[in-house]
Amino acid sequence: MIAGVVAVGSGTGQAPVAGSSNVEPASAREYLTRAADAITATDQPLEPGQYHYVAVHQWASYHVPPSPQEPETDYAYLVESRDETWIPRDITQEWVNRRDRLPGAKWLGGTVPQSEAPLPGPSGSEQGERRGACGSFFGLVPPPPGCGDPDSRHPEFYARLSRDPQVLAQWLRDRTDGARQAGGLKNLPFHFAVQLLRTGLVPADLRASLYRALALLDGVTVADVQVDLDGRVGVAIAVEDVHERRELIVDPANGDFIGERTVAGQQPHFPYLAPGTVTGYSSITTKVVDGIGETS
Repeated sequence: MIAGVVAVGSGTGQAPVAGSSNVEPASAREYLTRAADAITATDQPLEPGQYHYVAVHQWASYHVPPSPQEPETDYAYLVESRDETWIPRDITQEWVNRRDRLPGAKWLGGTVPQSEAPLPGPSGSEQGERRGACGSFFGLVPPPPGCGDPDSRHPEFYARLSRDPQVLAQWLRDRTDGARQAGGLKNLPFHFAVQLLRTGLVPADLRASLYRALALLDGVTVADVQVDLDGRVGVAIAVEDVHERRELIVDPANGDFIGERTVAGQQPHFPYLAPGTVTGYSSITTKVVDGIGETS
């Protein structure tokens, strides 16, 4: 038996939970290899005046912790949002980011009834439009020349990475080794790879190599063979511990990265969560567009 999922946007107002499927999955390595093999197209180059458009439709856990005034009150919702970014051909020029808290909200649980658990409004960073060269939307000082040392927003960052899956897998381990040792988190290489894919900026050839590298990591399994994120269906490749399962959703037919999902484990981070509860998901869409504000 492998996990399935009730649609997050079902409109019930309650937290989605993992279901089940009787379909026998292939191995994670088989699915990731199939997805890597399916990536045959090259990335569409940007012409002058064009932008990379990256849209993230997200349902994320919004935790309201105990306070001095209400020390016994602790609860969480699943909250819907949209994040859109327009990235220019020359990344040293101005980027635009728009964030919106959407109407969707689902009760995850708490130490009090939902009727006694108001959902706070969005913070300033959760909504509005921001502009900044190099994607520096919240910086108090201008970014350095050339946007500084290349990071995951910079094409040079990806150009420098090896396309050899073995080398790439070791790079993921080395890159996260300090944090893994400090926090005892063995699955950080997988989490870091998902964060890179979430940017929407990983070139097609590197995405294929990254899938093959993920297949070499310890503990990577198939959690679900049919996850529907905003109408796009893919396979969930996952790592998990007793607290949580983190899933990469990929379409093995064409190699598309669809998004990610998190599911509560057998000992959830919050005791009021039932094991198998979907605690968040993101659907990622990337396109080349002709201007800021364009989405197709």
